[in-house]
Amino acid sequence: MNILLFDMGSYMYYDIRSCLEQMGHEVRTVYYSFEDRLEDDYFSTCFVQKIDEKPVDLIFSINFFPLVAQAAKEKSIPYVSWTYDSPISEDIVSYFEMDTNFIFLFDRAEALGYRDRGYSRVFHMPLAVNVERIRRAADGEISDANTANHSDADDGNAGRIDPSKYACDISFVGQLYDKQILTGLMMGMDEYEKGYIDGAMNVQLSIYGEDLLSKMISGDLVNRINKSYEKRELPGRLSRTGLITAIERQITFAERVTLLGTFGEYFDTRFYNTSNFDFGSDVKFMGPVKYMNEMPMVFKNSKLNLCPAIRSIVSGIPLRALDVMASGGALLSNYQVELAESFVDEQDVIMYTSLEEAFEKAGYYLEHEDERLEIARNGQAKVAVEFELGRRLEQILSAIKG
Repeated sequence: MNILLFDMGSYMYYDIRSCLEQMGHEVRTVYYSFEDRLEDDYFSTCFVQKIDEKPVDLIFSINFFPLVAQAAKEKSIPYVSWTYDSPISEDIVSYFEMDTNFIFLFDRAEALGYRDRGYSRVFHMPLAVNVERIRRAADGEISDANTANHSDADDGNAGRIDPSKYACDISFVGQLYDKQILTGLMMGMDEYEKGYIDGAMNVQLSIYGEDLLSKMISGDLVNRINKSYEKRELPGRLSRTGLITAIERQITFAERVTLLGTFGEYFDTRFYNTSNFDFGSDVKFMGPVKYMNEMPMVFKNSKLNLCPAIRSIVSGIPLRALDVMASGGALLSNYQVELAESFVDEQDVIMYTSLEEAFEKAGYYLEHEDERLEIARNGQAKVAVEFELGRRLEQILSAIKG
């Protein structure tokens, strides 16, 4: 099959391209970064020209792009998109129903939500990883993969890296989502509206595996908030989706800061990010790590890998969780419905249903090394069988044929 792969800097690009080529497909790549993903005449013209250069049986992208969908529709070519972000922005939903689209979402709850709204071109497909490439990287081997990924290029060094420098009790690789979007939105609200949102946020913070915000944040509440904005002569209007997303980000921030701050008081805890943060405890800031070669070594050499899903992911398994397990690391994650369906708690993974339980389990498994290492081995073995990228791509290609 002749596949045109579009990408704008995703983590999954290199592995997906490699797997597709290993499956016998011919793959060409278009790499482009949008300033406006809904209107870009230059891109649209050039992309159609790229399609016309050689026969194209399928267009594939990581995440969904409206202008790619329009070009595929114009040329009557199937367009497969597979997301690893959640939620999808509402401003692109109007492009979903083009009959050439095959939109795969990793979060089943989100996919079913769109299906219930009548979007028949949306399907559920869990994420997957290139287990063999990640295993090699976790062992400190540097291969051509490290320089081939345009989104995470390495410096070109050859040989092996000493993984021991990444050894610690607990590590967290990721974002805090500390941009206070919700704080700005609440400045124009009255006291009732602020109190209601604070209450909804606290309830959702204590509950995992169920989306309570969509039930608590009503259209009437949003209309009331917009009237408060009008009274204060504030510009702009708030949407229900925008408010829920802002609350989810705030909850994610609160959970991650609380966990890391608490762990830092008792354990050797490391934070990998581009920016430091004051957790109020001894959390060691380590700077960023490269996805392709350094991050798997962090995961394998950390005794526990903290991976709280961003709260907008209702049921799905985040890519980061699969990266951890494929690296041979022990995963410490909040309860996620799909994670619990595929992995056994305290056998393949370590899941918590409260912040208190996260701390208790961390303390226990840091003291019981044999049990922790067994969990890491089991998780890696299960990912290698059930979440291997080549197998998942075969499922996607089979689904669009039949």
